[in-house]
Amino acid sequence: MGKKRADAAVLGMSTLLALGLIAWAAGFWIAPVVQFGYRPAAYTAPRTEQEAQQAELAAPINLNTADAETLMRLPGIGEKRAAAIVAYREEHGPFASPDELVEISGISQRMVDQWAGRITLAPEP
Repeated sequence: MGKKRADAAVLGMSTLLALGLIAWAAGFWIAPVVQFGYRPAAYTAPRTEQEAQQAELAAPINLNTADAETLMRLPGIGEKRAAAIVAYREEHGPFASPDELVEISGISQRMVDQWAGRITLAPEP
């Protein structure tokens, strides 16, 4: 009886050891779901047409290259004032400073100050 019990114990321990080794080895064969220290490639979804339009509207307006339609995106600028800005630029050349806008009828210093982050004089790349 003792021998049968010992044989059963050895068989049970051998089975557990074999199952443990199989489970341990499977960890190397099966790709882990979580990989620490791994950074997947960045993916940016393509812009929608609406996002592209919003980005265009948020971009600063170059006073020296903008047409009348673009200038009308500035608050307080309608067709007449936009046309006046273009006419002034054609007559006097490129703007050296945004403060030159106050020389145009209907444009105040307060308006120019309000546009501070929305206008630029930078040359186009």
